[in-house]
Amino acid sequence: MRIGIFTECYNPVLNGVVVSIETFRKELEKRGHEYFIFTTGCPGYKDTSANIIRFSPMIAFKPKGGRYPISWPQIATFQAKKIAQYKLEIIHSQHLLGLGLLGLRVAKKLKIPNVLTYHTLLAEYAHYFPLLPGLAKKYLVKKSRDYCNLYDQLVTPSNSMKKILISYGVQKPIEPIPTGVNIPDYENPYTQAEIAEKWGVPQDKKLLLYVSRIAKEKNVDFLFEAIRKLASKRNDFHILLIGGGPELNYYQGMLGQWKINKIVTFTDMQPKQETNRYFGAADIFVFPSITETQGIVITEAMAAGVPAVAVNKMGPSDIIQNGIDGYLIEENVEEFSRKIGDLLDDNELRKKMGETARKNASEFSVEKCTDKMEELYKRLATKNSGLKV
Repeated sequence: MRIGIFTECYNPVLNGVVVSIETFRKELEKRGHEYFIFTTGCPGYKDTSANIIRFSPMIAFKPKGGRYPISWPQIATFQAKKIAQYKLEIIHSQHLLGLGLLGLRVAKKLKIPNVLTYHTLLAEYAHYFPLLPGLAKKYLVKKSRDYCNLYDQLVTPSNSMKKILISYGVQKPIEPIPTGVNIPDYENPYTQAEIAEKWGVPQDKKLLLYVSRIAKEKNVDFLFEAIRKLASKRNDFHILLIGGGPELNYYQGMLGQWKINKIVTFTDMQPKQETNRYFGAADIFVFPSITETQGIVITEAMAAGVPAVAVNKMGPSDIIQNGIDGYLIEENVEEFSRKIGDLLDDNELRKKMGETARKNASEFSVEKCTDKMEELYKRLATKNSGLKV
């Protein structure tokens, strides 16, 4: 099949959307399908494939800290005439607005089956509109409902996100398909010595790991409160945080004021292949976010054999088996801190949970998740007369 992906961000941007696109693309291309990526241009970045079509950015800058350029609005009628040459059989949008919306409109004009993956819980980003966050949240819920109901098919990264869209009033078919992980990618972790040399992390400390954006919507304040409480009782751990974000400098300053900055290391963004190697070097993965539609980093930690302590909300609650391969905690600082401490204290429990996590990660393998996406594409294509699968 010839699959058109419409996304505001793609390489060299590194975030959950790009990881999802690349994961499915690589596996589906192995199976004989052909991908075409329609995305925003990034200054100084050269593509190696003619199947990547870039639109001019509104403001040209190199992606950093979760920020990336977005495209100028496009006229669907004009673009549809150009895009018709690619003979696409499925159009799959990765964003609700921008180029994602262009994908929907082009699909309608070319009479191509259209899919949207709802990656991000947009309503939880309303705090970026400080004057009227309540109205902004209502607006984002309404836009989500209205645009989702225009698609032939919705995909969510988790069953929890499916329930949210239904609560919004979305009536189109919704299928939860998580982004899979390539298990072998997590079998060559960094050693403690390598991390100590690179980041100055003491080798005699147990390592906690966080991988995600450093931003308020990731509930990072909650995580640092838990770390602060844990540090008041013990000094046998260090936490490594991999990711950039708009509040990175703010949190660095806050931890300095709390006088716990010596047990915390921020690495900023790291290349994906390098990031994969940090998971297996950790003793415990910590994840405080309450807005994750999947939380792919949880499955990545599991693939590396590392138990996670996460807040029992959204995506992580669909992945972690509480008390078996990790812990799901209500949003309570004392309890979150205590469960991290339990794992730090019990080497055998930590090892047993990690082994179980690695085994359970196979349910989220790239092969199994791609099977579901491939079947969905084929099902949609066969409904559209004249298309060959």
